[in-house]
Amino acid sequence: MKKSYLTLIVILLILSVAIFTNPNLARHKEVVKTELNMYMQKAVKDEMKGGRSEMIGQAFGALLGGALVDRMIDSIVSTDNYLIFSTTKVTWEGKSRVIGIGIFGNVYITGKLKEAMAQNTSVDNSRP
Repeated sequence: MKKSYLTLIVILLILSVAIFTNPNLARHKEVVKTELNMYMQKAVKDEMKGGRSEMIGQAFGALLGGALVDRMIDSIVSTDNYLIFSTTKVTWEGKSRVIGIGIFGNVYITGKLKEAMAQNTSVDNSRP
């Protein structure tokens, strides 16, 4: 009998911690911004390694891109709160996709964000 009470108390304690540490919308947006900024910095670094002469333009583009990312994230990222965890959703062109999960104060972004970025850059590079 005592083991069942102890188990119930432990489960309730874990659920309580999960509820109180569930990340808010601002935390989800912050993590997505960080991921996108890291992706953009890597893309600029890869372009600079290619030996192109437009390094100054690319650096300026990266600065502008960072400001655009901030505005874009504020409008397309949302969350669904399920009390003990939350999901990070991105709505783009009328389609919503879950790209991450928030639990115990942390937000984990799945590979779907990187896949989407790779698809968008491959589409942009194929244009004349």
